[in-house]
Amino acid sequence: MATPPASDLSDLQTRAYDALNNYFKEREDEVLEIEVLPPAIQPPDGILMQDGLNLGVPKKILALAFVEARQRFFANIKIDGPSSMTCHEASRIILLFDPEHLTAANFRKPRESVFLNSILTSPLHRQSKSPTLWSHRAWLLNRRLTIRSEDHAELSTFLKDEFDAVSKAGERHPKNYYAWQYARKLIAKLEGLPVDDIQKHMNTSWSDFLRTRTMLQRDWCYRHPSDISGWSFLSFLLPRVDAVADRALVVQGVVEFAGKFRLHNESLWVFLRTVLSDGTLHDQRNASLQILYQLAKEIRSSKERSAFSDRVLNTIEWIDTRGVPDLCARPAGIPPGT
Repeated sequence: MATPPASDLSDLQTRAYDALNNYFKEREDEVLEIEVLPPAIQPPDGILMQDGLNLGVPKKILALAFVEARQRFFANIKIDGPSSMTCHEASRIILLFDPEHLTAANFRKPRESVFLNSILTSPLHRQSKSPTLWSHRAWLLNRRLTIRSEDHAELSTFLKDEFDAVSKAGERHPKNYYAWQYARKLIAKLEGLPVDDIQKHMNTSWSDFLRTRTMLQRDWCYRHPSDISGWSFLSFLLPRVDAVADRALVVQGVVEFAGKFRLHNESLWVFLRTVLSDGTLHDQRNASLQILYQLAKEIRSSKERSAFSDRVLNTIEWIDTRGVPDLCARPAGIPPGT
């Protein structure tokens, strides 16, 4: 294929930038879903494929728009500095193409989180797991979470949106460590606020908030049983639930879920063996252990050999040999070797 003349390439570069920039400007306050189109799919106009808040862009067009955006960004930042609207607009396209572009990320820090949602929660392989972009979001968190200046409706909506973004990013890119690490930072930030302020501004207690968030995370893990990062965040939340009985119900539900569907996902069983042996449930592990031991009894009776049976037996062995002494004694009526 012949290389197009430089003038044609320059014109296409400008058109690509203008089309993307105009699309973003028209939807400034909306969370978009952006996808890089495979070569086999080409937009009718050769630039963008649009359907409401869904945007498809060919990689070549995105690359051309990036070149134009980079040129405009560095030309204008020297003249107008941090107040440059051109730099603000260009930085969106720069980060869409190169999520590790620190200069563009730093420039945007005082400005927005909505556009960041579009990048982090779209089906973009590198972007949803970008350490730079999640670090940028954490910086925004420290600036935005000023609880004393927000009413409870605004704070509740803000937190829901943040956890929704993390969950969606975790779905877009499995085992998304950076997304779930951001969720940990969010919890830690909230833990540093006065409890009375949280209750006043969220219209709920901190204890109730944590219990609800833990249940939602458990449900997310049910839908993604192979995701170690999701289970790890559930392990992070569980000890923060005040009532040990509530923690025990969460774990019991996971054991029942695994047994019902004969699941052998390693991440799920790592979660179970950890929380059943590290003291998280204190003396309220018996219901979960009884289910495990009953599964083991059935497995031995039927002489089953499967990935599921291996998980059950190995988990019991782990708890018996590596669990916290005293906390991990077998329930009454369960003989050794079961």
